[in-house]
Amino acid sequence: MGLILPQKIKIKWATTSRQHYIDLGYNYTSIGDLFEVDVEDLSKGSTNVVKIKCDYCENIVDMEWKQYLNLRGSTYCCPKCIKHKKKTKDENGNLIYVEIPYRNRDWLYNEYIIKNREAADIAKQCGIHQRTLREWISMLDLPNKPTKTDKLTKEILYDLYRVQHKSSLEIAKMFDITDGAVLYWLRKYNIPSYSISEAVNFYLYEKGGIEKARENQSTMENRIKSSCRQRGISFEDFDGFAVTEQHMARNNTYYKEWKNKVFKRDNYTCQCCGKRGGNLNAHHLYNFSEYEDLRYDVDNGITFCEHCHLINYPNSFHSIYGEKGNTPEQVYEFIKMRQKEAV
Repeated sequence: MGLILPQKIKIKWATTSRQHYIDLGYNYTSIGDLFEVDVEDLSKGSTNVVKIKCDYCENIVDMEWKQYLNLRGSTYCCPKCIKHKKKTKDENGNLIYVEIPYRNRDWLYNEYIIKNREAADIAKQCGIHQRTLREWISMLDLPNKPTKTDKLTKEILYDLYRVQHKSSLEIAKMFDITDGAVLYWLRKYNIPSYSISEAVNFYLYEKGGIEKARENQSTMENRIKSSCRQRGISFEDFDGFAVTEQHMARNNTYYKEWKNKVFKRDNYTCQCCGKRGGNLNAHHLYNFSEYEDLRYDVDNGITFCEHCHLINYPNSFHSIYGEKGNTPEQVYEFIKMRQKEAV
């Protein structure tokens, strides 16, 4: 098992091993004297260094005799080789070392560089994670080859993402990479991501998302399906909407778009107290239930803050005028009254 034979070792006579060598026929002289022994005659506890040849690369290494005796298997694999092999057993149950292809530089160079195969394909063939393969590509010092992201410079990515408002998935398809890779380079280049409201606006108004949503909402079949999903029943078991028509009218994309337009027109400012931002409400001048044709008319809306609008706040609009049958005259009267109080 790798031991180089014949091999002679020079050792000193010692009291602990003297009898062992005398019994083997060696002529004793004096304690401390040097003499030569055959390597296989060394005592089991000997720490003398012997030369071992790797059975795989034929590299010669130095090893203590007692360490050699503790080796297992019928072959010896040196530390350099064992990095590229795995332990297994042959048909007779003997320990052997089998070559791992992706840890062999020549094999990996041929597959990755010469054949120009993708790291993902090689990793799949070898049954390992792509990250593991890339670690070995680096450890074996293989030359870098162009990647699909080399063309995705900071300037190009910024233009696609921030200027053209392309999603990470759309950019990924353009460069034949994963959207996770796009997100990685966005962070790497410190390109700021969009807020949720920005992303929603891009989808709804620039990419036709709102038209798709309206198209789905406009058909009775889709409305019924949505109601069934929310109630956890089948389409066949549908027995009518669980909410009123007005409730549905206040929870569709038309209503949400109407609110945003009212807020934007009023500069996100309460038209009663002048407070900007915070929790804002869009109030209908001509009430929602009676004037169906004016429900989504921006001119029929006005921005109030919660304190000025909701019934649960003292001296608010709805606490004074109630929540039904409201009119524009009530709104104008309420605003004048609050302005006088502020003076």
